[in-house]
Amino acid sequence: MKTSFISNYSLSGTLRNAVAKARDSLADATTESTTLRHADIGLTLGGSTGKTVGLRDQYDRLNGIVDTNGLVASRLEVTQKALDGMRETAEQFLATLISVRDGDKGAEVLKSEAKNNLQALTASLNASSSGQFLFAGINTQQRPATDYFTTPAPGNKAAIDAAFAGYFGFAQNAPAVANITQADMTTFLQTVLPAEFASPAWNTNWSSALDQNMTGRISLSEVVEVSTNANTQTMRDLAMAYTMAYDLGTQTLNTNAFRAVVDASIESVNKAILGLTATQAQLGAIEERVKVSSERLTIQRDIVAKQIQAFENVDPYEANVRVTDLTTQLDTAYALTVRIQQLNILKYMS
Repeated sequence: MKTSFISNYSLSGTLRNAVAKARDSLADATTESTTLRHADIGLTLGGSTGKTVGLRDQYDRLNGIVDTNGLVASRLEVTQKALDGMRETAEQFLATLISVRDGDKGAEVLKSEAKNNLQALTASLNASSSGQFLFAGINTQQRPATDYFTTPAPGNKAAIDAAFAGYFGFAQNAPAVANITQADMTTFLQTVLPAEFASPAWNTNWSSALDQNMTGRISLSEVVEVSTNANTQTMRDLAMAYTMAYDLGTQTLNTNAFRAVVDASIESVNKAILGLTATQAQLGAIEERVKVSSERLTIQRDIVAKQIQAFENVDPYEANVRVTDLTTQLDTAYALTVRIQQLNILKYMS
C-alpha cells in the first residue's frame, strides 16, 4: 500500500481555481438573468452567430427607416399646416379683390391686406421643423424667403422700385401715379413685373431656396420627395399678387389703372390657389405612403425581433436558478478555502 501526501497549499490552490471559475460563471449567469440574453453570443451559438448578426443588421435598417419616417411625417404635417394657412389667406384675399374692384375705398383696404399677406407668406416660407427650413429645398440650413419690409430696403423691394421707376419714370409715391393709364399699367403688369418674379431675379432678390426638394427613403425600396420649396411657380404667383396690390401706388392710381392691378392680382391669386391645392394633394399622397410604409416596416421589424430572440434569449427561470446555484457553490468554496487556510501543523503538536 502506498501513501500519498496532499498539502493544504495544494488543496487551497485547487479551491482558488474553483472559486475563480465559479465567479466567472456567476458573472455570466447574472448578466443573462438581467438581460435575458446569452452572455457570450458567439460562444453559445457557434456557427449560427452569423445568422443573428444578419438579423440584427436587418432589424437596425428597418428600425432606422421607421424612425426616419416619423421625422418625415412630422415635417409633412408642419408643411401641410403652412400650406393650409397660405391657401386660406389667398382665398380671403381673392374675396377682398373681388369686393373692392369697384369700391370707393377699395385701394386702402387692399393695400393693407396685401401688406399683411406678404408678411405672412414670408413667415410661412421661413417655417422650420427640427432645425430645418421646410421650404428651402435641400438647402435646409438657409432661411429661404427675403423679408420685403426690412430697413434698409432689401433686394426684392429695391428691384420692384427700380422696375416701376424705370418703366414709368417716377416712384410709386409720386403724384404722377394718378395719371398712369390702364393700358400702360396693363403693359407693365404683363411685360415688366413678371420678370421680377422669374429666374434669375427671383433667386437673387426673393429666395435662397434650391429647386431640388428633400427626399427620404420611406421603405427598403422607396425613395420619395418629402417637401416642396419656395421657388415653385405657386409661391411666385402669391408673392407677385400681394406685391402688385401693395406696392404699385395702389392708393393713388385712378379707377381704370387700379382695376388693371386688381384684375392682374385676381389672376395670380387664382393660379396660386390651384397650385397650393395641387401641392397639398401631392404631399397628402406622400403622407399616406409614409404611413402605410411605417406600418408595414413595423410588422417586419417585430418579426425580425422575434427571430433574434429565438437565437439569443435565455429562459429567465433557468437563468435565475443558475444564479442561485452558482451563488451557493461560490459561498461553499469560499468557506472551504478559509477552513483549509486555517489548517496548521502546530495545532496538532503538543
